[in-house]
Amino acid sequence: MINIKGRLQRLNRAVNAPGEARDDWEILRDLIQQLTGSNSIYLIEDVFRQIADAIVEMKGLSLGKISDQGVQLVEEGEEAPTASAPV
Repeated sequence: MINIKGRLQRLNRAVNAPGEARDDWEILRDLIQQLTGSNSIYLIEDVFRQIADAIVEMKGLSLGKISDQGVQLVEEGEEAPTASAPV
């Protein structure tokens, strides 16, 4: 999540999903696979890597590099990060 102050933060699961509900990253994985035809995404880290590759302010980041305090992507008042169009 990128908060209103431009800080990228990791959010931990508060409760287990009911029934057959899936995690957000699994839904994103399936969407990416449907849009690109790629079947190389197996972990949440793979989804994050795809997102980081598409957003300039996130280049070089991995889930492991986001500390408990998060990562400041933009200064307050600057425009929020946006993804580039897929090629």
